Amino acid sequence: MFGAWTTAATIGSFGAYAIAYYESQPVSVLAIAQTIGYLAGLSGRNTSRPVITRVQTLAVSLPFVFVLIATGKPTYILIGLTVLLTVILTFSSATVIYKVFVSRQKTLLELVKMVNLDPLTNLFNRRGFVIELKRLSDSDNKYTLLSLDIDNFKNINDTYGHDVGDALICSLSADIAELIGRSGVAARMGGDEFMIATAGHAQSASQLATRLLHLAQVQRLVANRTLTVTVSIGIVEAEGGLPSEEAMKRVDIALYKAKSDGRNRCVSYSPALSKAYNDQVALEAEMREGIRQGQFWLAYQPIYNPRSGTVTHVEALMRWAHPTRGSVSPAEFIPVAERTGLIKVLGAWALEEAARTAASFERSVKISVNVSPFQFDQDHDIAAIISAALAKSGLPANRFIIEVTESTIVGEQTFIVDTLKKLRGMGVRIALDDFGTGFSSLSYLAWLPINILKIDKSFCREIETSQRARALMSAITQLAHDLDLMIIVEGIETDEQLAVIQQYSVHGIQGYVYAKPMSDIALRDVIDVRINKKQKAQKQAVVDQTESSAKKSSGIA
Repeated sequence: MFGAWTTAATIGSFGAYAIAYYESQPVSVLAIAQTIGYLAGLSGRNTSRPVITRVQTLAVSLPFVFVLIATGKPTYILIGLTVLLTVILTFSSATVIYKVFVSRQKTLLELVKMVNLDPLTNLFNRRGFVIELKRLSDSDNKYTLLSLDIDNFKNINDTYGHDVGDALICSLSADIAELIGRSGVAARMGGDEFMIATAGHAQSASQLATRLLHLAQVQRLVANRTLTVTVSIGIVEAEGGLPSEEAMKRVDIALYKAKSDGRNRCVSYSPALSKAYNDQVALEAEMREGIRQGQFWLAYQPIYNPRSGTVTHVEALMRWAHPTRGSVSPAEFIPVAERTGLIKVLGAWALEEAARTAASFERSVKISVNVSPFQFDQDHDIAAIISAALAKSGLPANRFIIEVTESTIVGEQTFIVDTLKKLRGMGVRIALDDFGTGFSSLSYLAWLPINILKIDKSFCREIETSQRARALMSAITQLAHDLDLMIIVEGIETDEQLAVIQQYSVHGIQGYVYAKPMSDIALRDVIDVRINKKQKAQKQAVVDQTESSAKKSSGIA
C-alpha cells in the first residue's frame, strides 16, 4: 500500500514539475503521457483494492491537474479537465469493479467446489480426492489409504427408498469427517463407497479402521427410521512416490477381500491379495465366455422316499465344465457370479432348463432349483421368470420347487417375502434350505410361506452317536408335522446314517447313500428304479453315473 501511494505521488509530482518548469519543452509531453497512462491503468491493477485505487488516483492527479489549469493555456486546461473527469469516473467505478471482481472470485470458488466436492456429503468427490492424493504420493512421506463400503447398502435403498439411503450416507460421512478431523482427507468416491487418506503408518490406520467399524454399528435415526449398518474396510500403506492410481487399486483389492470374507471387517493389503484378485478377475472373464459358449450344465440328484424307495424329487445343481480348468466347483464360481451379477443370467437359465427337463419325466417327479438372494433384486422379477419358464415348458407349478436359504430373507425384507407369497400363490413350492445352520431359522417357520424343510447335512453328521442330535431331530420333525411341512434330509452318505434317519418321519432322503448328482440322461434311467437292499449292485451302478458322464452343452442364451 505504501509503495503504491509513493509511486503515484512521485509520478504526479513529476508531471506537475515538468509542466510548471518545462512547459514548452518535449519533456512536458512525456510527463503528460506518463501521468495520464498511469492514471488510466490504476483501476485495472487494483481491482480488488478500491481504497488503494482512490488514494493513488488523488495522489497522482491533484498536483498534476492543479498545475495544468494554473498555466492558463486552453490546451493544458482541457487536458486538466479531461484528467479530472477521469478521476471522477475512477472514483465512481472503483466500487462497481470491486464488486464484479468479488462476484467473479466467488463464482470461481463455487465452480471449484462443484468440481471437487460431493454435493450430498460436502466431502471431496473422486476428482478432488485424486488431486489431494497425488499431493501425498508425490511427497517422500508414508501415507495410508482406507477404502470403506457400506455392507448390503442396495438392500437399504430397495427396502426403505433412496431418500433413506442418502440420509444414511450423510450421517455416516459426518461421523467420518468428525473422526478424522484435520489428520486426514475423506472423500465419497461414489454410491456408498468412501475413501480416507491419512499421513502415518498402517498401525494407526488400523486403529482408525477399528473405530470406524464400531462407529458404523451405532444405531442411527435417519429419515425417521432407526438403522444399524456394518461396513467393510480395506487398508493399504503406501510409500511416498507410489503412484496414486496404484495405491487406490491396492486398497480396492483389500476392500474386495474384506467383503468376500464376510463383510463387517477390515483387511490390509498384501501382494498375495493381488494374485487372488487377478485370479478372480480372470475367472470372471472366463465365466462370461463360458456362458456364451454353453459350458454350464445342470446335474440332478434324486431325493428318495424312505418308505417306498422311489424318487419323488430331484434337485438341480449347476455345474461348469471348463475347457482347461476342468470341473469348476460351485463353491468357487457361484460367489463370483453373485458379485458380478452373472448369477441372474445363470439363475434364469437354470430355472428354465430345470423346468424343461422335469416336464420330460415320465413320472410326476418334482424338481427343485436353488435360488440366490441376488435373484430377488427388485430389478430382476424372478416371479415373472419362473412363470415364463413354466409356461414355456408346460410343467405344472406344483411340481416346481425353489430352494431359499436363511440369508435370502435375512432382515425380513418385505419385498422378498411378498415375492415368495406370489410364487406360492402361483402353485410353486418353497423350500427352506440348509435348515439348522442359521441362528434364527425357527422364527422363520412362523411367517415364511414355505412348504418344505430341508435339514442340512451338517446337522446329521453326529446323529449316529449323539443322543442330543437325535432329540433335536425328533423335535424338528414333530414341529414340521404340526406346521404341515414336508421334511427332506440332506447329505446322508452311509448306511448307518440312513438307518438312523429312517427311524424318523421324514418325507425324503438325499445323499450319496442313494445317488450322486448325475446328468439328465442318467437320471431318466433311475427314476423308475426302486431302491432296496436287494438292488445294491444296481444302486452302485447308478451312483457311478456321475455328472462327468454327460457334460453336454446346455446352450445358455
